[in-house]
Amino acid sequence: MKKKFRGWLFLSQGIFLIMLSLCYMLLYFVFFPIYYNWLKDKQISNAYLDIQDLDLGNMDEDDYSAFAIYENENFSFSIADQDMNPIYTTKKPSEFYVNRNIASKLDTFSRTPDIIHRDSKLREATKLRGIVTQKGIDYYIVIKDTPIRDSGGGIMAQFLFGVIAVLLLFGFFAVWKISRRFSKPIEHLALVAGKISAKDFNTRADENAEYEEASQLAKCLNQIADQLQQSLGQIEGNRKQFIQQNVQQERRDKLQKDFIANISHELKTPLAVISSQTEMIAYAGEDDREYYLSSIQEEIAKISNMVSGLLNMSTIDRQMENMMEKTLDMKDVLEYIIMKYDGLIKKKMLHMDVFLEEGCLVCGDREYIEQAVNNYMMNAFEHTEMGGHIRLTLKKQKSDIRVGVYNSGQPIPQKELDQIWNGFFTTKKKEADAFSHVGLGLYIVQSVITMQNGECGVDNLPDGVEFWFTLPEKAQE
Repeated sequence: MKKKFRGWLFLSQGIFLIMLSLCYMLLYFVFFPIYYNWLKDKQISNAYLDIQDLDLGNMDEDDYSAFAIYENENFSFSIADQDMNPIYTTKKPSEFYVNRNIASKLDTFSRTPDIIHRDSKLREATKLRGIVTQKGIDYYIVIKDTPIRDSGGGIMAQFLFGVIAVLLLFGFFAVWKISRRFSKPIEHLALVAGKISAKDFNTRADENAEYEEASQLAKCLNQIADQLQQSLGQIEGNRKQFIQQNVQQERRDKLQKDFIANISHELKTPLAVISSQTEMIAYAGEDDREYYLSSIQEEIAKISNMVSGLLNMSTIDRQMENMMEKTLDMKDVLEYIIMKYDGLIKKKMLHMDVFLEEGCLVCGDREYIEQAVNNYMMNAFEHTEMGGHIRLTLKKQKSDIRVGVYNSGQPIPQKELDQIWNGFFTTKKKEADAFSHVGLGLYIVQSVITMQNGECGVDNLPDGVEFWFTLPEKAQE
């Protein structure tokens, strides 16, 4: 079961406070007496040395001030000579404290005194009993501190200040460690959020974090990343599709402009003929009028064929916008088409070669692909002499499927290679019959293949011409 961040934070703070309290009690009850005794021992030793430097047999006011310094630190002094005459006592009456602290305990004095610690119910008291000899006279000296229950407030304050400083250092370290533990999952989530904002969706937040809140936040962050990645993928796909559609639209617009230019050019000739023939009728005789009327009818028929071709092409363009694309095996499509040309092949005594590779799958509209292949085939039949050679090939080419239709014959002039794809363009060889063959075949091929993301072209070979087109290969499922 995962931990609650709020509960764990409350528990950690509580444990931290308890640990601080225990540390304080340990330091106070264990180390404070040790510190107190060490400090008192040092002060008593210094006081005893200072007394040895005084002329105990002839003290003045300046000498008494030395005692005042230590008495302010809660020490008391009792000094007497070998005859038990009081030399100096902190408390009065002097005779009483000399008798109590010195005369009754002469056997405890030493010329090399040790500091004595006496246990009490509350604290310890520190004492020193020493003998100092000056000018042949022995002086008995007692230095005693005041019990801690009566004094020691300053020492305790110093000790507590040190304890607080130590606890603060420990506390800062503990808080730093705890904060790092709590902030680590937050920092991880911040790092993941930064990656997501930079569109890097490979990094995912750890949903198995130690704390439940962090796990829930990581789960939500991962869901947001997945949704953003999906949305951006759709946007990118739509953008590419939009660009592709724009490219296709630009191609259609260019073809349309070229078509309008061509049709305008082609219409000028029959209209000019009709205009001239109409003018000649007014001056012609009966026999000539029949000739001119026949000529006018012929030109009108050409214009009619041209307009029919225009309407037909416009219909094809609109229909291609609603193409039904599905997976096609191009070998099956081409085998079906070849059977329809058996009669034409025999009629013109043509040599037909077919090379179809297996497994050539594409995604497209079968009706329009068949129309493109048929246009290539009819173009080949029209331009191949009796007993000529036609070759149909199907093969894989990198990531595309390539269909080629070759026919023997004369090459296409270099300057006409780009123009043959325009609507209503015909070569000079067919110019006399231009309006019965209005030149829409290759234009339709280009439109069909372009709409299905393919390419088309023509190559002049040493002994003939090959028209070809490619379509993107469909991966086998």
